[in-house]
Amino acid sequence: MKGLVVIAAALLVGCAPTKTLEELEFAALASGDWSAVEKREQNIERRKRERSVSCGSDSVPVCSERARGMVCKCWSQQDLAEWMGAL
Repeated sequence: MKGLVVIAAALLVGCAPTKTLEELEFAALASGDWSAVEKREQNIERRKRERSVSCGSDSVPVCSERARGMVCKCWSQQDLAEWMGAL
């Protein structure tokens, strides 16, 4: 049941309209608040790092922020499912 709630929440968030980086920059120029632009750029960099981790077909990259930077490891689908079930 918990998994269904997580999937439903992910679908709702994924389908929400988002502004392009260019639109965020124009808004930041007008308001002077660049936090949304910085957050989007950080997310873009994080996704690039996650894609650069080469995992096998039966595993996925799982990344975490550490003192020395982002650390990504490959987790099997089963390990990830067990970890998510423990939350």
